[in-house]
Amino acid sequence: MSLARSFAAAAESIAPVYGNVPALLAPLHPYAPVGALDIFGAARLSMGINWVASDTKGRSRATFLQEALGMLVIVFGGETFLALCTGTPPGWLVNPTFIFLFAGVHFALTRTPLRVLVPAKPNLLMELVFAPLDAIGRTLLLTRFSIIPLLHPPAGTTVLPATPSTLVLVPFILAVPFAALVFSGTNWFAPQMELSTPNELKPGGWMAVDAWIAIVVPVLFLSLIGPVEGWPFGLGMQLSEDAAIVVCAVVAIVSFVGRTVYNLGGVEPVKKSSKKKAKKA
Repeated sequence: MSLARSFAAAAESIAPVYGNVPALLAPLHPYAPVGALDIFGAARLSMGINWVASDTKGRSRATFLQEALGMLVIVFGGETFLALCTGTPPGWLVNPTFIFLFAGVHFALTRTPLRVLVPAKPNLLMELVFAPLDAIGRTLLLTRFSIIPLLHPPAGTTVLPATPSTLVLVPFILAVPFAALVFSGTNWFAPQMELSTPNELKPGGWMAVDAWIAIVVPVLFLSLIGPVEGWPFGLGMQLSEDAAIVVCAVVAIVSFVGRTVYNLGGVEPVKKSSKKKAKKA
């Protein structure tokens, strides 16, 4: 119990860090009602799509319309599905600001001279710099923008009831299925789309960080603040929501940085031809 109290005290001490988040989400200008973190998220998704779409294997690249539509399915697919569950219009239908943001950023970074800002392929240094921001954005999606609206429904809105299943599945639905469907389930960004098994459903696919982090973070967040309405479990800490989000962000940052090092930080194996030449020498 004393260990739990010590951890809770330490976590609450870093809770003020969350106070920086509203500034990142605040509109940059009355004529640009999007936040800095929104623009960063759109740019990062555009980079990922560009790297996939550029691998055409000698064929013509997919059109901008095809790529933009796939991008919007990734971003708004989960929201649209959940809106159908509650019988309410999805946010993008009422206010298309973010449709223009994501499509516009992707057009700028792939079809204008600004494309020189996007490296041809991911590199270790760049990904190490961006991984913490990616993790923060993912944490907010899996907590603030998914779970908290269920725990504290805004007045006049219709939301799903807060139950253990909805509190875990809603963030998962927002983050995983439609991205998996677009990237690998349909090969949407290939010159010619074709159905295949999503990578997450293949043997070992559950080990992908994007797959399991969408379960771990919501469960961790709820357990840190619980028990609360709809979630009768807890670790005995009952942290504030701000502190719990910061703790989850730390876990996500470590996971994303670790993935980056694992994927891009290794030394390429020596080619066989090089070994033969060395022996001859």
